[in-house]
Amino acid sequence: MPFLAQNKEMQNFMESLLRDHNRYLPIVEFLDNVIKNAEELDWEDCERIGFELGQQNGSAFCAGIRTGMISALEVRNERQSERSLEPILAFAAKLNLNSADVEESDIQALRDAGWSDQTAEDVIGLVAALKVYSVLANGLGFNALPADVFAEMGKATVQMDGYTSMFTSFLSQPA
Repeated sequence: MPFLAQNKEMQNFMESLLRDHNRYLPIVEFLDNVIKNAEELDWEDCERIGFELGQQNGSAFCAGIRTGMISALEVRNERQSERSLEPILAFAAKLNLNSADVEESDIQALRDAGWSDQTAEDVIGLVAALKVYSVLANGLGFNALPADVFAEMGKATVQMDGYTSMFTSFLSQPA
């Protein structure tokens, strides 16, 4: 149940973001830009990272939406990369827990696994964006929705080719 008076009647986190869309649209755009411009990671890879971070952050909403996205993307995509995401996931988890603990050796581990420095930067941007979402969802008091709702949100977001277009489509709908 939402904690703040202005969110009490809202059923989900997305409604809260839409309520103050001028404030939150830039973080939606940032997440979309990081995902769409990732050098070696595809959209599904980014969502898999996001799922792990949502779980690590205890954000049922964020883990749930990532599950819906992964499901929708698995139907659409054939896996392009057989390269292991394990080093990326380990780096993302460490960065997410305490970015001050990241050392150059962590970046070197990614290089040693065949990932580029640009991919390390992409992961840093992705973790930053997803951390914002987890903090907002948890801090505002939003929990998970039913799995079928997350699945529908995932399908619609994939069909609309990203979070920004999905978000802005809600703004043009009558209240």
